[in-house]
Amino acid sequence: MYDPTAAADAPPPPPPANPSANARYVFLLSKLRNKQITMEEATELFAVQQSMIRAANAAAAANQASPGVAPGSVTSPSPVVGPIGLSDDLVWISLLGIGAGAGLLAAMVKRFQAGPPPVSSPAGPSPRAATSE
Repeated sequence: MYDPTAAADAPPPPPPANPSANARYVFLLSKLRNKQITMEEATELFAVQQSMIRAANAAAAANQASPGVAPGSVTSPSPVVGPIGLSDDLVWISLLGIGAGAGLLAAMVKRFQAGPPPVSSPAGPSPRAATSE
């Protein structure tokens, strides 16, 4: 069950590095949490979050290129997660598959709830009725 108080206690994601974008990000995030956001503001919030992701990926790539550790020191290797290479087409195909599966499941449930289909008799007269005359 959804608990709105639990979601309010969660810390917000890290803000962008730009101070003016930071204020706008906090404002848009507060409107989203209060469920008073318009579509234009949601689009702007999405763009700000995408720029944050790009900046984080660029920083991770820069850190990966220059380790910054002295050659003689011993460190444990940390796992490096690269950017996900999925395209939007895979998302749409996945949603299409989920929708098709849900439709098939709904049709099967409806058919099972209705019970077995009625047995229909053949179109012509039965052979037994013709011989009994």
